[in-house]
Amino acid sequence: MTTSPSTSTGMPPAEVEIDAELVKQLLASQAPHWANQEIAYLATGWDNEVYRLGAELVVRLPRRELGEAIGHKERRWLPQLAAETGLPIAVPVFVGQPVPQYPFTFSICPYVPGRSAATVDRAMRDGYAGEFAQFLHRLHQPAGATAPSSEFRGVRLAALDAKTRGQIAALDSSLREPVHAAWSDALSAAPHEGAPVWLHGDPHPHNTVINERRGRCRLAALIDFGDLCAGDPASDLGMLWMHFSAETTASAFESYGAQPGSALWRRSRGWALRYAMLTASLVEDDPLGRIGRQTLQLLLAGGLSQK
Repeated sequence: MTTSPSTSTGMPPAEVEIDAELVKQLLASQAPHWANQEIAYLATGWDNEVYRLGAELVVRLPRRELGEAIGHKERRWLPQLAAETGLPIAVPVFVGQPVPQYPFTFSICPYVPGRSAATVDRAMRDGYAGEFAQFLHRLHQPAGATAPSSEFRGVRLAALDAKTRGQIAALDSSLREPVHAAWSDALSAAPHEGAPVWLHGDPHPHNTVINERRGRCRLAALIDFGDLCAGDPASDLGMLWMHFSAETTASAFESYGAQPGSALWRRSRGWALRYAMLTASLVEDDPLGRIGRQTLQLLLAGGLSQK
């Protein structure tokens, strides 16, 4: 079994055992045309384990029941999303079925070469800020009435007020007043107008694949659309603070087409606070924990009480 233990990463425990031998068995019985390809462990996420399949594919296997629901959602909506936006989204090319030794469906998807943006520092991540903002701008197209919704992403901030105030109360006493002021400002910003738009839902650095060209980081892809939903674009844009320096975050908003200080920016900063507080409590060696703590410091250094 190749999993990252929850005690060292903050991840929920796996509900099933997955290893390379299981992957080989699944392919041999369901996709024999790929059975002779080399299989190698690649990564463990909160909901899935990922194995390389030859040079061009990966196998994503749910490690817990929530991953099963995520797989169904991605297979249902990603082809439509790619068609509507024209964005390079890795759409599954094969769906595997449950068997006695493994209870979930699984997906075979194109492999996106590169590395997680969470593995480089914030100054390096600044290099892909414009590309990232443009990707989100193209993604944030009006979604149809049947698009999935979420209780935690894309909603009005007022729906998350009680939970957020609980997070603020858990902060060090020196942080509570400025964070509370910024959260109140986000709540008072004008709400999103118009139809809900498509959202990635969780476009943090660890779901961002980058390549380095001539010493500069470039965006390769956004992956893991498990939180895909429709709603307020501020929900996705709050992640800009998780990726970039303060100055580059401002330029990324301008590249997206929103001005710092606008209602969209103010709501996005509220989302950034939520993401920073949610991830800052992760264990020391979790890269998102480190990024969350840095993001909270960046927001504080920027003067949270200022609009």
